[in-house]
Amino acid sequence: ANAAFTNAAVIPFSESRLDASAGYTLWQPTQSNVVALAGAYNIADKVGVALGFNYGLNAPYEFAGKKFMPTDMQLSAGVSWRFLPYLSVGANLGYAGTSLAEGQSYSAFNTDLFLMGKVADVKITAGMSNLGSKVSAGPVAEYSLPTSVSLGVGYDKVFSQTHGVDVLADADYFLDGALRAALGAGYTYNDLVTVRAGYCFATAGLPSFASVGLGVKYLGMKLNLAYVVPMGALANTLAVTLGYNF
Repeated sequence: ANAAFTNAAVIPFSESRLDASAGYTLWQPTQSNVVALAGAYNIADKVGVALGFNYGLNAPYEFAGKKFMPTDMQLSAGVSWRFLPYLSVGANLGYAGTSLAEGQSYSAFNTDLFLMGKVADVKITAGMSNLGSKVSAGPVAEYSLPTSVSLGVGYDKVFSQTHGVDVLADADYFLDGALRAALGAGYTYNDLVTVRAGYCFATAGLPSFASVGLGVKYLGMKLNLAYVVPMGALANTLAVTLGYNF
């Protein structure tokens, strides 16, 4: 379901037909609360469609005797096509907006374009993220979206029909010169319980962080928890997601 916000090209390779999720994130716990809804549908392992929405409430503040609560929102839709048995292409179209104060609202449209290849147990994705319009901040100031060239590789394997292992790595090179790279791994027992851990390294003021996760799956229902360990700007961020797939 999260492909609605990132890489729709993964959907036709999914083992599920439908994947839906609802999530709640304590993002920098004293600062923001984010709710998210997303769903993806795999049509005959050829075409994928996805839709996602999230809404964030940020810490209130006072200015000139007035109290404001900044908000953020994102709406995204994805579509993909598996045009070869081992290769698909996907696009995500999104709208994002933020309201900082009365009369101070900004928005932008963005697009993600990806190719994905899968051979045996190895998956590779490549594309560009956050292509889109500039954000206006006043009569003369305009800011570009954080456009990046993205590359990812993953390996997953189930041994003896009981033990599943997956390892994933990805990197983003931003056109302004920043770099972000991440490595994660997970272990699943009997397609029931999963434990995960990962680390993200970033430059140019972007936050680096480590995270751990736990997931439980039963009769198509999924509960996933992710926690950012106490380090850096994102310390103690907690995400909870409830989902269903078949």
